[in-house]
Amino acid sequence: MPVPPNRLFLSLAAGLGCLLATLVPINPVASSTPPEPPSPRTPDARAASLELEPGQLDGLRIEHIETHSFPIEKQAVGSISFDEDPAIVQAESTLLTAAANLELTSKELRRVRSLGEGNGIPQKELEQAIANEQSGRAALKAAHDALRALGKSDGEIGRMIASGTIPGGTGLHRVWALANVAESDSVSVRPGQPLSLTVMAFPGRAFSGKVSRVYAAVDPATHRVAVRAEIDDPRRELRAGMLAEFAIRVSPAVLAVAIPANGAVREADGTTSVWVTVDRRHFVQRTVKTGARDADWVQILEGVRPGELIVTDGAVFLSNMLQAPPGD
Repeated sequence: MPVPPNRLFLSLAAGLGCLLATLVPINPVASSTPPEPPSPRTPDARAASLELEPGQLDGLRIEHIETHSFPIEKQAVGSISFDEDPAIVQAESTLLTAAANLELTSKELRRVRSLGEGNGIPQKELEQAIANEQSGRAALKAAHDALRALGKSDGEIGRMIASGTIPGGTGLHRVWALANVAESDSVSVRPGQPLSLTVMAFPGRAFSGKVSRVYAAVDPATHRVAVRAEIDDPRRELRAGMLAEFAIRVSPAVLAVAIPANGAVREADGTTSVWVTVDRRHFVQRTVKTGARDADWVQILEGVRPGELIVTDGAVFLSNMLQAPPGD
């Protein structure tokens, strides 16, 4: 019996639908639900913060971060030496002796030349007088160069030769000190650089001076270089043998971000932190990287910017509050 055309068409359509269903599976989840976006990065939950009551703010001092001029210095330890460098004293004495000897030999040479062979002066005596004068001139030049190497100027040396005496006090008393500078720092130290010196006998006071000589040898045991300095001591308070700490300024000062020293808190893990605030009530602890120190200022290399508000007086109090057990 023949199949009607309509029924044949429906059967073929149903079969084609089943075939397509087996070849192309449908994913209803992917088609109906869009993929979830990645969750945003949350702020660091480890940053400590405190909220203070009005009564707790009375003991705090809050200041803006500023910039401060920090001198570039090298630190060293050493001691007070004699009122005058023994090497200079010896060189000055040698200079005056050489000057006197040259004057004597020059006079003798002029005398011999003025008399001449016609007055019975043999040629040998003339040659000896010339040799003596040349030797005296060479000795004076050597003494002059030695004093130049020790820091004396040509003017000072000339006045010394003219007067024939070693200069005495000029009204400003100076002493000599010897610093032991680390080998790595010694390459930055030069004669003439300013420095400050402190001693235990006068805490809180600094004596000014300058570098006069940097010795060439490095101590093989300590790997330090001896540096001699001239120190102003107008009241004659420093004594030979006193222990001293030196701060040698090796280059001009730099302007850097700085905070008062009491605002930098040394934490138990060895880091340094400050307490930053925006509204003077909520405070966030922030780790910073410190650099140079100058009196009551600390250089900040990383962690804060000029203009931000930080706690100075009371910063340690906030860190202690953070460490206190709950309920205290």
